[in-house]
Amino acid sequence: MQRGAWSWLVVAAAVAVAMAWSWHLRWSCDDAYISYRYAQHFVEGHGLVFNLDPAERPVEGYTNFTWTMLLALGMQLGFTGDAIETWAALLGTLCHGATVVVLALCARQLGAMLPVAAIGWALHHHAASLAPAGLETALFTLLVTLVAHRLIVARTARDHAMAGWLCLLAAMTRPDGAIVAVVAGAFALRATVRSGCRKHVLGFCLPFLLVFVPYLLWRLSYYGYPVPNTFYAKSGGDPYPSQGWVYVWEYLKCYWVLAVPLLALPVALLRRGSACAGAMPMHAPLVVIAALTIPYVAFVVWVGGDFMFSRFLLPVTPLLLLVLDCACRGGTRLQAALLAVVVGAGMLFRTEPAWLSDYANPRGFSDNRAISVKEFAPGVPMTEALRLAGNYLRGVFEGLDVRIGIAGSHANLAYRSRAPVAIECAAGLTDAHIAHLPVPVRGMVGHERNYHGYHDYLRKRRVHVMFELSYADGTVVDAYRQLDFPVIPARLVTWDRALMAELKRRDPSIRFVDFEAELDAYLAKLDSTDKATVERDFAAFRAFYFDHNDDAPRRTRFEQWLASR
Repeated sequence: MQRGAWSWLVVAAAVAVAMAWSWHLRWSCDDAYISYRYAQHFVEGHGLVFNLDPAERPVEGYTNFTWTMLLALGMQLGFTGDAIETWAALLGTLCHGATVVVLALCARQLGAMLPVAAIGWALHHHAASLAPAGLETALFTLLVTLVAHRLIVARTARDHAMAGWLCLLAAMTRPDGAIVAVVAGAFALRATVRSGCRKHVLGFCLPFLLVFVPYLLWRLSYYGYPVPNTFYAKSGGDPYPSQGWVYVWEYLKCYWVLAVPLLALPVALLRRGSACAGAMPMHAPLVVIAALTIPYVAFVVWVGGDFMFSRFLLPVTPLLLLVLDCACRGGTRLQAALLAVVVGAGMLFRTEPAWLSDYANPRGFSDNRAISVKEFAPGVPMTEALRLAGNYLRGVFEGLDVRIGIAGSHANLAYRSRAPVAIECAAGLTDAHIAHLPVPVRGMVGHERNYHGYHDYLRKRRVHVMFELSYADGTVVDAYRQLDFPVIPARLVTWDRALMAELKRRDPSIRFVDFEAELDAYLAKLDSTDKATVERDFAAFRAFYFDHNDDAPRRTRFEQWLASR
């Protein structure tokens, strides 16, 4: 890559396009609100917990410690409530733009005529879409790219020490960062073997000894498990390669231009091209790229990918694009420009399948942004509807020990409503009990559990309100579960008479069946009901009502009637 002003203008334009596009697409993913809630409680002095339940051991329901700490920093700076979405989108957009810069630096080190990888990454739609979504995706991708750059240029022990610190951040940003750390550690070890200088491997390992080991010990003592709760919630350790292959294949079909470097990588590794003047030997960067990419893609296949299209493959996509920068070495500016045009066109004219914006599709993953911005009502996107609902619930829940059940997108409600306890029921992401239940049938990754499979547990946790509208247990009380807030419908898991009375006092427009009046009507018809039916219904009434309220008169009438038969 020549040092002329034109090349820097290309880089500046790529960064501007990447960041402007990302900011334009900004939104907040469902799972982001899990990290928001952890950061919120941490800043308020409750610790890194999802629920404010003294009887519950803390659960590591986030997988992005570094990112969650950055969110907490934003809250300390005043980005609280809805404003945390802006802070998260800003961080993600900056990381996305920074990745373009790092790719341009890599192109310069490789001696490429044009930063093809930087241009391709700047035009990657799903990278731009997921960067401002409130998740750690853009930060993690930036860290992986920085590690690759550091390994490509590594010559000294100091370089490997810097790689060690970057790998530390990657491993603390996402668990799969451990793959990157192991690969980078192997390069540091190789440098030690070749040079006979132990400083290479010692410098790399030092950050892990100083920071990561204490962090792991703290995690084990605080949460009780060596890995985040989501490991158990999403897979339970069960491999799912049949789904993983589909995930990778559909990504490559969509971004077909990436198939070229993926197929060219093993071929290029076998070559020993001569270096251009002032550039490194061709095989060195390709070895780094292959060593980081291949095991990571294998990991994605093994775990079955993710329910969000492309998210698990984005961290190594910049590395695949770097293969094209290697191809630009020694060529003319015209050849590099033509390659850049082809790559840019391939990114812009992706072959995105129509089913990607449909949550209920047979592939088991989808474009979450496309689904989230769909209209919930005329002129009101789903994300805006949940924002309004969550802020409303915060007003009516304030000061009350309300315990809610949530699923998927309802993490938004947990964060905004400030309900002291929220049980995530789609996978058990923030609940250790549900997360460790066996997965009945493999399907959409992280969404394979049955909402109706743990009624006793939810009652034990004294959950009052469930926002998953399919919630039912097949008993007589299903007819009394409907709870309609003015902005969102819900279902009742248990009936707390004091809570229901207070909710009605705070907002008379809240609608629900007067269950106690229904009980009186049921009791009035006891003599015309057979004993088996009453026994069955009374068991349901106990679970729904009597076990949570002191109502001796009605309970006694049931018990005496049953005893007399």
